[in-house]
Amino acid sequence: MHLLRRLIIWSIPVFWIAAMELMRSSQSWWWLIIICLLVYFFLVLGFVCRLSFNKNFWHFLILPLLTTLAAWLCLIFFVDTLYFHLVSVGVGLLLYFLINQYYLYFYVPFKYQPYSLESLSLYVSILAALFFLVASFGSLILLQIAKHWLVLALLVFFFLLTYQYFWINKHNWSKSWIFVLVIVLLIVELFVVTAYLPTGYYVNSLIITVVYYLTLGISKQSLSGNLSKKKIAGFLIVGGLCLLLVLISARWD
Repeated sequence: MHLLRRLIIWSIPVFWIAAMELMRSSQSWWWLIIICLLVYFFLVLGFVCRLSFNKNFWHFLILPLLTTLAAWLCLIFFVDTLYFHLVSVGVGLLLYFLINQYYLYFYVPFKYQPYSLESLSLYVSILAALFFLVASFGSLILLQIAKHWLVLALLVFFFLLTYQYFWINKHNWSKSWIFVLVIVLLIVELFVVTAYLPTGYYVNSLIITVVYYLTLGISKQSLSGNLSKKKIAGFLIVGGLCLLLVLISARWD
């Protein structure tokens, strides 16, 4: 039984990469492929969660589901084959590490490192945010999708993403809801504003992602009661340097 569980976990990146490659070569069947992919992850996570489809299962499902959707939407705008393959493999490994942590948490608790799931959740959330922002700006610029539809999609996506981040860090909704609300509204407002900048959608997405990282980090410290001037300064320095690098390397057309 243990070997079967391990094989199912190991199949995650293989299934994801195969689905992306198949979707790239058979674009007319993209809807069927993505449905199969989502059903597959649903079943895998149900297996990892001991087939207990309770409230915790739906909470644990949020992050891999959002990451899968965001990465798939982002890959639609990748023209370069090499980058497409690199991102596909990277996302497959990312999903493997995330669900493997779920597996250790449920089945092998003596191997589970305390707070490893919380730390990994931050990095996966940041990458999922970046992927979805790239897809949103790409849809706005290249596909000419109306901005109000993208704003609605961003509201739903970032609400779920931010909610699960605080949930997995064991912060009650009664205390974290105001942080979720402020962060989501800030990200949506930044999306609307940066859409007018004369920069590409990758640069715009990176700018908002850095801000999202800062707000998550500072909010978590505040909810944990560990926020101090030193930590705020640390976050601002790191975020400021990242933004500076992004803006310096940007092409201002």
